[in-house]
Amino acid sequence: MTFEIQKVKVYTSDGKEVVKEVSLCLVKPGIYTIMGPNGAGKSSLVNAIMGHQSYRLEGRVLLEGEDITKLPTHEKARKGITLATQMPLEIEGVRVAELLSRIIKRFQGVDKTDEALRIARELLGLVGLSDSIMSRYFMVGMSGGERKRLELARVLAQRPRVALLDEPDSGVDVESMPLVAKAIEKLREDGAIVVLITHQPRLFKHLEPDHVYVMYNGRIVAEGGLDLVQLIEDKGYTWIAHRNGGR
Repeated sequence: MTFEIQKVKVYTSDGKEVVKEVSLCLVKPGIYTIMGPNGAGKSSLVNAIMGHQSYRLEGRVLLEGEDITKLPTHEKARKGITLATQMPLEIEGVRVAELLSRIIKRFQGVDKTDEALRIARELLGLVGLSDSIMSRYFMVGMSGGERKRLELARVLAQRPRVALLDEPDSGVDVESMPLVAKAIEKLREDGAIVVLITHQPRLFKHLEPDHVYVMYNGRIVAEGGLDLVQLIEDKGYTWIAHRNGGR
């Protein structure tokens, strides 16, 4: 499986260029991390790829060689791409059990509701959420950590080919961090290409990425492995960007 981003530029609705030209070629399942300071363009990139209306994307996005750049969001989802957002929306009137079971039926080919609910409970357990959350309305009145973990359960329910995770570790307490890492690892085990957006190195105490990219001022300015994460902790993003000719 391949997921390619070719010379992508992203503009906000007021015409500001926030991603200045990014190209990535991800050729096998794994965790591909894009790190960078706030405002680097990381979230804008993944939201634009998924078709968020606040952004305009130039360039090409390919899945298995097929150009999916201009497909509507729901068509991208059908092809196996999903986005875990920083601020998942509350859905009044729709219970967690109903939403997850529908997703599991649609994306996992499960026919019976009882079986879908069983899988939903397993996924919630994986991210450290109890069965009691099944009866609550989706995201309504939940803490930041609960929202992030429930959003990861929703992504797992889709069994995506490509999972774009926008800062799944932000607002998560120390005790929940291993659970977030476990869910991301499960995506890799299930054969997904995971594009993980973060600006904090702390997640990598529990998770080893396959490759790390540093994004700064809308561009990829460095790439490497865990050694690059350590360098970020030691030196910071600005030092790395300047060392590699970024501005």
